[in-house]
Amino acid sequence: MRSCVLVAVLMALVPAAQPASARPARTVRPAVRSQPTATYAGRDPDGPWRDAARRRIRQHRMADLVVTVTDAAGKPVPGARVDVRMQRHAFGFGSAVGAAQILAEGRDGVQYRKIIRTCFSKVVFENDLKWPQWENKDRRARTLKALNWLEAHGIAVRGHCLVWPSWKRMPRDLAGLKNDPPPLRRRIAEHVQSEVAALKGRIDDWDVINEPFWNHDAMDVLGRDVMVEWYETAHRADPEAVLYLNDQNILAGGGTDRKHQAHYEGTVRFLRKAGAPLGGLGMQCHFGGNLTPPERLLAVLDRFAEFHLPIQITEFDINTRDRGLQADYMRDFLTAVFSHPRVEAVLMWGFWAGRHWRPDAALFDRDWTLRPHGKAWRDLVLDEWLTRETGATDARGRFQVRGFLGTYEIAVTADGKERIVPAALGRGGATVPVRLE
Repeated sequence: MRSCVLVAVLMALVPAAQPASARPARTVRPAVRSQPTATYAGRDPDGPWRDAARRRIRQHRMADLVVTVTDAAGKPVPGARVDVRMQRHAFGFGSAVGAAQILAEGRDGVQYRKIIRTCFSKVVFENDLKWPQWENKDRRARTLKALNWLEAHGIAVRGHCLVWPSWKRMPRDLAGLKNDPPPLRRRIAEHVQSEVAALKGRIDDWDVINEPFWNHDAMDVLGRDVMVEWYETAHRADPEAVLYLNDQNILAGGGTDRKHQAHYEGTVRFLRKAGAPLGGLGMQCHFGGNLTPPERLLAVLDRFAEFHLPIQITEFDINTRDRGLQADYMRDFLTAVFSHPRVEAVLMWGFWAGRHWRPDAALFDRDWTLRPHGKAWRDLVLDEWLTRETGATDARGRFQVRGFLGTYEIAVTADGKERIVPAALGRGGATVPVRLE
């Protein structure tokens, strides 16, 4: 009975039907089109570029590692168990880091150090080695302490950056010298010499000049040739450090910023023609909505590979909340650049949302939850591209694997005896003799 009453009430609320002529004309609105989902060419898992990339990875990033096992008399030991355990990549998989976070106490500090120690083969200080920060004595002392920790754990460090040639990016007093070129020239040269000398032997490579496309105040006053002087000064201060030119929008932004690319190429040609000790090409890769397709990445890399200089991806992140897109592009970007023989490192511009200039781009959430693109990074760098092999020696006492280039720990066990030896696998391969005493 209640149902009948309820239906009657609802029907009473519905207006009676009217003839079409009595109804007001309906306003017809155009259908609202949803925005297309962001994607990129080559995302398809069956994309033809993938097989070619995998072949290049096997060709350029792997080599044959042969373990030969003998007994105390030098005779081959067949059937010995051999565990081949890769410790660290030769390729620079890494991230920007902060000195304060490396030294921080508490849970976050412990976790921050753990990720660096176990996941990265190379890092770059995000801000601590920049000129204004370096001149702050307290901050410099903190940076040196963090550098000690990195060295103790065998992690390579690149320097960023010596000259960011804009009045906004250099110490404040330099703008006051814009009308007095000789002191300005000396001030910059003294900085380059003193910082590189202070860190001699501790920094693998330096971004000598950062972002000259947009930042050129110093060159506007001193002339273009002053860039050559900066490289020469840095080289004299530390002849072993590899000196880079770092700029943005070479690979990012869809790979179509031809003005940026042409300026970068022109600067490289100018420096080389002038005899500057330019040793490498640094390419920032801050991605937003315009993701460069893998085949375009490879084409741009091919263009700059003609200089026969090492290339590093110096500042990599993907700033989006589309976690599926982010994870796919992390996988494909890493695969493409790792496959290119001229690329020697990929350094993300941070890895934790608690210490990231673009928190949505971090691999780990603020509470250290691993995001999907962080998992994609780990699945490749710490699993698919990390060699772990176990087997037995053949009748000649040999065990052979095709391994990724890097450092290794080889454990051999036979007849109750065990020996563990370190090894390094380079492009030419390696033979590791293990003698069981």
